Amino acid sequence: MSVGGTSDGEAVGEVVAPAAAPMTPSAVSPVAERYRLLLELSPDPIVVHQDGRVVYVNSAAVRFGRVETREELLGLSITDFVHPDSLPRMLERFTDMGDEPGAATMPEEVLMRNATGETRPMEVTSVRTIWEDAPAYQVILRDVAAIRAAETALRHQAALIDHVSDAVVSVDRDLHVRSWNRGASRMYGLSALDAIGRPLGTVVGAGTDPSAIVAMGGVVDELHHRYDNGRSVLTRVSATAMGDGYLLVCAATRRPLIERLGAILMSLHQAVIVVREGGRIELANPAAVAMLELHPTAVPGVDIDSLALDFPDDIESPIAACLRTGLPVADRTAKLTTSDGRRWLSCSARIIDDDANGAAALVSIVDITDRHERTSQLAWEANHDHLTGLLNRGGILRRLAREIDGLSAPEDRVAVYYLDLDNFKLVNDSLGHSVGDEVLQTIARRLDAITPAGSAIGRIGGDEFVIVTPLSDDFDDRIEAQSQSVHAAMGAAIALGTRSERLTISIGVAVAGLGDGRSPTDLLRDADIALYQAKLESSSRTPYVRFRVEHREDLQRRQSIEQDLREALHSGARGLFMEYQPIVATGDQRVVAVEALLRWDHPTLGRISPTEFIPIAEMTDLIDLIGDHVVRTATTEFAAAPWTSELTLCVNMSRRELTDRRLLSRLTDAITESGMAPERLCVEITESALAESDTRAPVTLAAIRELGIQVAIDDFGTGASSLNQLYRLPISILKTAKPFVDALDESVEAQAILSSIVAMAHTTGMRVVAEGVETSSQAAKVKGVECDFAQGYYYATPTSLAAIRPLVDADGTAPD
Repeated sequence: MSVGGTSDGEAVGEVVAPAAAPMTPSAVSPVAERYRLLLELSPDPIVVHQDGRVVYVNSAAVRFGRVETREELLGLSITDFVHPDSLPRMLERFTDMGDEPGAATMPEEVLMRNATGETRPMEVTSVRTIWEDAPAYQVILRDVAAIRAAETALRHQAALIDHVSDAVVSVDRDLHVRSWNRGASRMYGLSALDAIGRPLGTVVGAGTDPSAIVAMGGVVDELHHRYDNGRSVLTRVSATAMGDGYLLVCAATRRPLIERLGAILMSLHQAVIVVREGGRIELANPAAVAMLELHPTAVPGVDIDSLALDFPDDIESPIAACLRTGLPVADRTAKLTTSDGRRWLSCSARIIDDDANGAAALVSIVDITDRHERTSQLAWEANHDHLTGLLNRGGILRRLAREIDGLSAPEDRVAVYYLDLDNFKLVNDSLGHSVGDEVLQTIARRLDAITPAGSAIGRIGGDEFVIVTPLSDDFDDRIEAQSQSVHAAMGAAIALGTRSERLTISIGVAVAGLGDGRSPTDLLRDADIALYQAKLESSSRTPYVRFRVEHREDLQRRQSIEQDLREALHSGARGLFMEYQPIVATGDQRVVAVEALLRWDHPTLGRISPTEFIPIAEMTDLIDLIGDHVVRTATTEFAAAPWTSELTLCVNMSRRELTDRRLLSRLTDAITESGMAPERLCVEITESALAESDTRAPVTLAAIRELGIQVAIDDFGTGASSLNQLYRLPISILKTAKPFVDALDESVEAQAILSSIVAMAHTTGMRVVAEGVETSSQAAKVKGVECDFAQGYYYATPTSLAAIRPLVDADGTAPD
């Protein structure tokens, strides 16, 4: 059958492309135009047929068809080009392709025919495509005969290369070996099987750069090394660019070593020197002369030891060690002092063969100053606090480990001081974090100024600092003295713009001696436990608390109480209940108010005092949960008892609750849900909660007063607030601290002080409650100084709300 029709008697079905989604944009698009251009320039014949008819042929297809113009082929049936013997298989391949856009057949040999009837085996691939916005097939033909001829030629070339005595190696653009002849195997001691696929530098033992060789004329001398034994081989390398890689021909040469190396090294940008036994520099390339600041006329002859080259991590120079042992060294860091400053170098050395003149070391040197400084910076950051420059937790633990390992005598000790700023959170919250950072930096400088030489200082938390100090004789006195020094340094005011702040500090100390057995982490933990104890004992004014085992046991009890209290608050306040203590008028001892007091019956520990669990709650988020529980429970119980309608309910509030943004909504909800009038509720704040640096407390208290709730200052007289600050606060009641009442029977001055407090309060419109009245004598004196109200065991102990009713009824104040 010839192109242009079917042979007589043959009935061949047309090859029709079924409907499919378009795979390419319209042929008028720039993309389609570029696609046509690619088809036209392809060396392989390409035919596009649609509904079984040829709609496009490229120039290569015109040549294959043996026609003058492409128009002679357009419109013909695609089956006209296929030999009858191959036609059934071709139809089967089209059927198996499926309808998916982009579907293709695997390349397969097919007998094809041209216009002259000539039959030729071709490798055929068919692809589903789009032509003029309709489904079509693209057929790509490759001449099988040409492919086989090329393969035969390649086999002949490979056989020829394999019999060449020189090493012939081809590499791809990434310098990985693609071919490796027998000469290369003999020269480098590595088989083709092991060489192919590896980096060129690995198999020839040198940093050979084919592109650089081509740029320098195509031929260079290099020092290569056998793969099997590392022996050096001075090699003449010829390089030629070959498509997407390079062809290298390597031949060994035997000129004198220094002469051969000199020719190679002179063109290298990397600094290289050759050092003889005894340290004499035999050869230095220009890069080394410039780096080491050598005088060109001094080489050969200058001694390596005369250079300002220091290896800080090595006892012996790695170069000398290489010459002495014959073993190579790599990447040893050296410090070099030059006219431009200090530089950091990486040096590698290996012995080279030179039978005529004895052993010599080839030393390569790389300037790593930038990398070393980056690494040093990262190492510094891994061990230091970025804000203060002090050691961080990791740095302190590593330093502590060294100190513990260094203990050698029975009298040796290492002390860990764990420091924490008191009330730093108030400074941070009221003045801002930037001011807080300034405070921390000032503290760091002060600690550095008073810490003994040989000690280490670290910041391991927000406002937590650690000092590690080695001690020997008289260590108890030295711990005392150092703690006093820290307190003295912290006591000075810190200037913050137009104002200043004075901070106090708590200190916990843990001490370890030889054979102690505690790890650095254990020791730091124990110092932290001692610090916690110091916080609890802050009123004792001791300069520090030294860790004892019972402190750890106390901490474990506190942790257990905290966990159980948390569970109780999250499970319906199990075991928690309220008691109330009356507050009476001093004139007629009539009950005018009650103070709500939280109690806890622990399921295994029994009754736990509020003096134990409330401080634990105040150091965690539990105090907010407790405050919410107390105000809701107390208002509900109080409002449910009609006989309390003329009484005031007092509830305690911690300093931490004042910073809770939900406080006002909690108070509002409690009043609303209980139905109690807000003026019948009084919130008690301890005087110690009103630090001058906390600017939010007055705002919060003012907002509470706007709700109609009364505000009282509890434990007044402890000295934490000034009278000036007291005048600025919306306070209606002062509750004097219990020590004032305790001293009434022993001191006339105490009565005078209490009288002054009462007079001052009355002048400002406040009323006074004397707390802690336990005797009739105290009750009389409290009344004598005109205290408005009193509270204490003399009148009644805390009890249930129902138990207070008889006291109220006795006054005749209970409703009918």
